[in-house]
Amino acid sequence: MQGAIRGDADREGRTAKLKEIAAIGFPAVIESIVSVVIGTIDTKMISGLGKGAVSAVSFTSQPKLIILSIFYALGTAVSVFVAQSLGRKDKDEANSYFQRILRLALVLSLGIGILASIFAEPIMRLCSQQADTIDMSISFFRIIMAFLVFNAVSIVLNSAMRGIGKTRLTLISSIAMGVVDVFVNYLLIEGHLGFPKLGVVGDALGTVCGMAAACIISIIMISRKNDFLTVKGIFHLKKNREISKNIRSKAGNTIMENLFTRIGFLLSSIILSGLSSDLTAVYSVTMLLLNYSFSFGDGLQAAVVTLAGRTMGAKKYRDMEQYIRLCRITGIVLAIVLSAIYLLGARPFYGMFFSDEEAISQGISYTYIAAALTLLQIVRIINVGAMRSMGDVKSPRIMATLCVLVISPAVAFVTTKFLNMGVWGIWLASLSSQIVWCTLSIILERKCLKNVLAS
Repeated sequence: MQGAIRGDADREGRTAKLKEIAAIGFPAVIESIVSVVIGTIDTKMISGLGKGAVSAVSFTSQPKLIILSIFYALGTAVSVFVAQSLGRKDKDEANSYFQRILRLALVLSLGIGILASIFAEPIMRLCSQQADTIDMSISFFRIIMAFLVFNAVSIVLNSAMRGIGKTRLTLISSIAMGVVDVFVNYLLIEGHLGFPKLGVVGDALGTVCGMAAACIISIIMISRKNDFLTVKGIFHLKKNREISKNIRSKAGNTIMENLFTRIGFLLSSIILSGLSSDLTAVYSVTMLLLNYSFSFGDGLQAAVVTLAGRTMGAKKYRDMEQYIRLCRITGIVLAIVLSAIYLLGARPFYGMFFSDEEAISQGISYTYIAAALTLLQIVRIINVGAMRSMGDVKSPRIMATLCVLVISPAVAFVTTKFLNMGVWGIWLASLSSQIVWCTLSIILERKCLKNVLAS
């Protein structure tokens, strides 16, 4: 009888936790999907200008993401800090971390944005070998970097709100970004309602306007819609050595992880740019599918960081273990569903971007790799989020360095330069690195959890 009662209590506990995961994870997933949908719409709008325009914009992604990786790392750190502070019910500590990181993001984004805009041409010439698209790439990158501050501040604000579980608020800012981005693109890419036809420059301006809208909405939301975090006092410089040390440690390791990851992706992108723009255009569209996969993983990572971080701060380690396990199971189920959708909908998906059968058939064949990568990517993202929520920021950095900075570009270089495998060599490199990355994340997450439970 007691066993039955305990079993019912366990089921109720799991159900309650799944509801919490859904309450935090679902808006975060939708938010990430909105961003990917906007990217898909952008690509669709740009595709009307030709495959060269699609390739030109795609090659700005890696240098842009290298720079943004600094701010994503700061966002990851602030999510963990405020989640653990929430678990301890320490509002002052949460705001000390939040305000310091927001101030740092503001200063860094202004300085880096100005420098990247000034040196846009040498940066893009280093990142792309396609002579027919380089001028468009330079123009797009220069505009995006000139207004980097909107993107950086928005990343930190939204990450802080995710850390306290306010993912519905961050979803609103993401939707605002998307609406403004698409509308300005409509006006400026091909010229409508009397506006000039600016092509790739119009796309860049649409992106900037969308980011500005998201930033403004995020500031309004965090100022009015929560009672735990505040932007008041952001410029009041108060010394706290322990908090500063923690920020340097956790944010520093995450910054290095993100930088190494993005540099690795950049090396692969440079290798890819040595191929024809026709081939890279189809590859770029296939990557949109993996962006959708990442959205689901990212949303579940937001849930695991918030919930596991909160229970970690409250020292409820068994609850933390259950949150992590339930998030991972949910991720596996979603990955299987997504892979099936990709495979069944491949032909109509590529038909939205290309009219020639060769490109569509090529895309369909790439989709099999994307489906395999989806499961590896989602499981790995959730495991890494779990490790960060438990305070382990070194293992994710080591894994990222090995898999993305070493394995992926090395395999890509050998397969494209010596084995003449073309884009298939790039896919093989991605598959190899993700298999190792996912496997290591499983092993190291279990080790980290074991250490926490034993403490």
